[in-house]
Amino acid sequence: MIKIRHKKPECIGCKLCADVAPQYFHMDEDGLAQLLSSSQQGVFQIADGFDEDLNDLEQAVEGCPVDIISIQT
Repeated sequence: MIKIRHKKPECIGCKLCADVAPQYFHMDEDGLAQLLSSSQQGVFQIADGFDEDLNDLEQAVEGCPVDIISIQT
C-alpha cells in the first residue's frame, strides 16, 4: 500500500492530479483538488493507494506545481 498526502488548503486548482490519477483525485465545486476516500489530519488529506497505481501517483507528485502531494511506499 502507498500512503498519499495532499495539502488541499494550498491547492491552486491546476487539475493535473485529477487528470493523471482520477482514481484518487477529483476537482470539487470550488475548483480545488480533493483526495478521494481520505481522512483529515491537520491540513493534510491522507489516503491509501494501490501499488499498481504507483506510476500515476508519481506523475501527480512530480507534476504538482505547488508541491502539495507526497507519497510514501
